Amino acid sequence: MTEPTVSILDVGHGNCAVLIDDKVVVIDAGPGTTLLDFLEKEGIKEVGVVLISHADEDHIKGLVSLLESQTIALQVIRINSDALKASPTWNDLTFLLDEANKAGKLRFDVGLTTNQTGDFDTAEIKVQILAPSPGLAAKGPGSHDHKGRKLTSNSSSAVVRLLRDGRPLLLLPGDIDEIGLANLMESNADISAEIAVFPHHGGGPASTDLSAFATAFCTASKATKLIFSIGRGKYDTPRPEIVAAVRSVIPKIRVLCTQLSEHCASQLPGTDPAHLSDKVSKGRESRKCCAGTISLTLAGKEPSILPVLEGHGGFIASSAPTALCMKDQTKVPLNG
Repeated sequence: MTEPTVSILDVGHGNCAVLIDDKVVVIDAGPGTTLLDFLEKEGIKEVGVVLISHADEDHIKGLVSLLESQTIALQVIRINSDALKASPTWNDLTFLLDEANKAGKLRFDVGLTTNQTGDFDTAEIKVQILAPSPGLAAKGPGSHDHKGRKLTSNSSSAVVRLLRDGRPLLLLPGDIDEIGLANLMESNADISAEIAVFPHHGGGPASTDLSAFATAFCTASKATKLIFSIGRGKYDTPRPEIVAAVRSVIPKIRVLCTQLSEHCASQLPGTDPAHLSDKVSKGRESRKCCAGTISLTLAGKEPSILPVLEGHGGFIASSAPTALCMKDQTKVPLNG
């Protein structure tokens, strides 16, 4: 039997994950055409479900490209409403989805909350929606939660967890912020997973206590592998204080960044990296990749990760002289 796989795509600054089992589930679509390029290279003709965590452009624009290409059949799209978003991309996406729904080309549903847990399961993988709750989604961005905290698009970001045989393997938290995380923790939600993508690409607004947020997230997720989906040169990600806090909470954690942060290397490598998987990666041709597109095989006993630790660690040692994941390594093994 073929094991289910998940690819965390190198889309630059953005998020996109593709679960492949008996059907294909896409969680966020990133910017640009990377998702489309990936699906076409993998020979995928049909996507069963697309789940969009929230309305930010770096999570939705790839879906516009997918719809406009008309080369991949889409069955079901799920997203929450966001009255505060007025971006041209959000307007285009909602219009295109509505038109496709009316034409019977796909099913477009507004509403992605904890009530949808179990609706998108594949043969081997349970797809949990851990946030937002129906109450939080109903209030929506621009309102306030039950404690009077103002909700943003990020506060209401959908949080998805993938399990196999009851074992939590991967946490995809979108851009959840400290208010959204506080609501999750106050509801006594279990968000633990062996592998997690860090929210908001390892950045955040200047007013946020990023170290405290990173500490809270890592303490709750208990991840042993952490992924930062970043674009080199965009928004100063991942922020050094976040990586420092992560490594303080879980000293032996393995950190994988899709692209090579400028914090870790001021110059790009002079040769093509040999450690990357064969999957589509936006930064490959320009040598911007660090881990590139990350491929996870969700095996029952132990999920495997590409790129493998040895090759990825060797690249970091040779090409990232100021790597955040290697600082103060006198007490911590290379890259976890």
